Amino acid sequence: MRRKAGYMCGISGAVGAHLNAPQTALHRSLDAISHRGPDGQGTYFQSQVCMGMRRLAIIDLEGGDQPIYNEDETVAVVFNGEIYNYRELMAGLKSRGHTFATDSDTEVLVHLYEEKGERMLEDLRGMFAFSIHDTRDGSLFLARDRFGKKPLYYTRPASGGLLYASELKALRPLARAAGERWQINDQAIYDYLSLGVVPQPSTVYLGVYALPPGSWMRFREEHLEIQAYWQPEFHPKLTLSYDEAKERTRAEIGEATRLRLRSDVPLGVFLSGGVDSSVIAYEAAQQLGSTLQTFTVATGEGFDESPVAQRTAAHLGVKNTILKLEVSPLEGLQEMVRAYDQPYSDSSAIPSLGISRLARQHVTVVLNGDGGDEVFAGYRRYVAAVRSAALDVVPKGVARTLAAGLAPFAGARRSPLGFAARFTRGLALSPAERYLAWTTDMLREGDKQRVWRGGPVLPTEERIAAIQRPELGALDGQLATDARINLLSDLLVKMDIATMAHSLEGRSPLLDHRVAEFAWRLPDAYRVRGGTPKAVLRDAYRSRLPDEVIGGAKRGFEIPLVRWLQGELRPILLDTLGGAEALVRGYVDGAFIDALLRREVMTDRNWAYIVYALLVLELWLQEEKSRE
Repeated sequence: MRRKAGYMCGISGAVGAHLNAPQTALHRSLDAISHRGPDGQGTYFQSQVCMGMRRLAIIDLEGGDQPIYNEDETVAVVFNGEIYNYRELMAGLKSRGHTFATDSDTEVLVHLYEEKGERMLEDLRGMFAFSIHDTRDGSLFLARDRFGKKPLYYTRPASGGLLYASELKALRPLARAAGERWQINDQAIYDYLSLGVVPQPSTVYLGVYALPPGSWMRFREEHLEIQAYWQPEFHPKLTLSYDEAKERTRAEIGEATRLRLRSDVPLGVFLSGGVDSSVIAYEAAQQLGSTLQTFTVATGEGFDESPVAQRTAAHLGVKNTILKLEVSPLEGLQEMVRAYDQPYSDSSAIPSLGISRLARQHVTVVLNGDGGDEVFAGYRRYVAAVRSAALDVVPKGVARTLAAGLAPFAGARRSPLGFAARFTRGLALSPAERYLAWTTDMLREGDKQRVWRGGPVLPTEERIAAIQRPELGALDGQLATDARINLLSDLLVKMDIATMAHSLEGRSPLLDHRVAEFAWRLPDAYRVRGGTPKAVLRDAYRSRLPDEVIGGAKRGFEIPLVRWLQGELRPILLDTLGGAEALVRGYVDGAFIDALLRREVMTDRNWAYIVYALLVLELWLQEEKSRE
């Protein structure tokens, strides 16, 4: 009987490392990520290699724990993710003589590796992080998907070898078994004050890294090789009419959605009132018809989009379930700090955890509209980027004067004047500083030089400048930087942790690499058209979705952060940040923190986000101290 094995899960392992009680260490590592795979686990021990996985069964549910082997068991894999085109790949491999023992996407990996080595990654369409032990040469091969949807962390102990895991909480038991004690990375804290997240490939710990997206690494005899196999490309530009672009947009998204509907467990679509999730619901409905389940969050807040989503579901003729989300600010904050392992200040992680918990009561797999803004240019900053290309001739002094005049409106971030304030401020800044002003709008280098109390660090702007690609135009340059900073270290981390914390698999058709490669090569005027962001995507579905969706303003999945900080979170804010013994005061000047709490400074920036980021950092530092 053929074994069945289709999984979303978490992985961990070690090669060449001197571990105290390696079996115990691996099991502790896997226990730490049991939420990623509650359906079972598998382990592999051979010579200097141990690998393990936790399993969440998605495709072909009958048994079949990993690892999975090739025909003669000289190659073994543990795998986290989904290979959406596995059926097509399997058919090709069988035609070339490979014998399969399972019906899973996992086994495709070992046979592709046999044929192509690292070039196997060119054929994969999905989200993944995996490790392959090749007993023929004693190497361990690890890889991560193109965007970095699935996480993979690693470290090299002083005693030798390599340790890796899907989450830092799973890497820690292996590191301790190797005699390692982690130290906080001051540079990561410094970057966090500007970005609100720790930018990959760094982590908050010295000597612990994330494998970059679109990269593989091979470890053999104490030699570690890391290579990129993919990066966002924007040229050559496509030469096609706008009508042809709309048709191609629908075709690419339709195919990406079709592939992501493959599942042997209950599946649905997260449907908000926005364009991106509505597009995915439309394409899924073309495949599944009225059997499609959609899920919408009802928050009861002013930005509740459930009425629009219900009307969209009725328009599509599909079932819509309203998930009433009641969030306790304090409990949600504490859950988020525990789940995310590192300082992470995207406040929408709190409702994301809540909605994932509710959705898991109905389905195991959920499709979403993540990535539509970063692929099709949906944020207002992309409009700003297009306009800045023409306005860069404005003298910096004039731009600073304009920005100063608009500074009082900067706090109203969603308003046209608030956007204008940040836009004009950005015109007076360097490209790296402009990126910060147009995204997080937190602390920049000049601010941090005055308030930093930690160890020696480098400007965060230098890190951003190293990522930026000056050979690209203004719009493409903004998109490329977002893919490597905002998307990678914020949005994808948020969705992975929030869904997997509740054993829910999230799939993002708009982050299919073929969809992205198509969209990025479209002319600027197709993506930002007459001041309208995401124009080609909106127009491609204009006659297929309600007008209120196509023409609706972007609002995002937000919490009332200012109200929370002035209300439910005020006591913990004062008890933690406001206390002289606050651990964060070892990194940030206490007088600045006090002035911030009194709202006397940073009022022309994202004040609430800065305060919230410091609160999260303090709570994380307290958690870290308790682990010592």
